Amino acid sequence: MMSLSMLFILVACVPANDSMGQHGGGDHTTGGQARDLSLLDETDVRSGEIAFTIFLGNDIFTDYGISHEKRMHLIVVRDDLRHFSHVHPEMDDKGAWRVAYTAPAGGAYWAYADFVEGNGAVHTIRFEQTHPGIIGDKGLVKETAVREKNADGLTVSLVTGKDEHGASFRYEVNNAQGKGVQLEPYLGALGHSVLINPGGGYIHTHPDVSSDELMFSVPGDLQSDFYRAFTQFQVAGNVHTVSFDWAP
Repeated sequence: MMSLSMLFILVACVPANDSMGQHGGGDHTTGGQARDLSLLDETDVRSGEIAFTIFLGNDIFTDYGISHEKRMHLIVVRDDLRHFSHVHPEMDDKGAWRVAYTAPAGGAYWAYADFVEGNGAVHTIRFEQTHPGIIGDKGLVKETAVREKNADGLTVSLVTGKDEHGASFRYEVNNAQGKGVQLEPYLGALGHSVLINPGGGYIHTHPDVSSDELMFSVPGDLQSDFYRAFTQFQVAGNVHTVSFDWAP
C-alpha cells in the first residue's frame, strides 16, 4: 500500500488585505525579507473571473518569484468551508492578475493570494468576496470522526498521530481493488494541502521532497481547535481533491 503523507506548515492567520506568513517544505522557502504589500480587488463577480492587483506602496508590484511552478496561487473557499478551488491567475500587461472563475454556489468567499517575491519572501493576502448564485446547503458541519473518503473512485484514508514536532498526518490512497496507486508530481510536488479554520486562518502545506516516505508534522502552536484540510494529488494525469476535518 503506497501512502502519501503531508507536512503541514503554519501560515499565520491573515486578515483581509494583510500580508504575512511562513511556508516551508519542498522547494518553497523564505529566502528574503518580505516587503509590505497590499492588494486591490478589481473583481466584477458577474464577469466570470477574479481580478486583483498587488501594490508596493503606490506602485504596482511585479517582482514575483516562482513557487511550485507558478508565480501566483489563488485559493478560494466559501466561508462555511463547503466549497474549495485552487486556481492560477495570469498577470496581464498592466500588472493585474486575472483568472476565470465562477463560484460553485452563491455566498461569501475568502480568497487567498499566495505567492513569493523574487527574493523568496513569502506572502499570503486574504480578501473577501460575495458571489451570486444559489446558496444551497449552508453552514459549517464538522466531521472530525471521518477518516476515509472516496475521491473520484479512489479511497483516501487519513491517519493522524503525534511526533516530536506536534501532530503528524499520513494519507493512504488506494484504487477500487484496494491497491496503492502511483502518485505523480503535481506542481512540483506529490501533493498540496491547505487547512482553513472557521475564522479564516490559513495553513499551506507541501510534501518534503527529500524524503521517500513523505513523513511530515504540524507545529504545536496552532491558532484554532478545528481545521478543514483540502488536499490535492495527481494519479494517471488526473488531479484529485479530498477534504478532511481535524480537531488538534
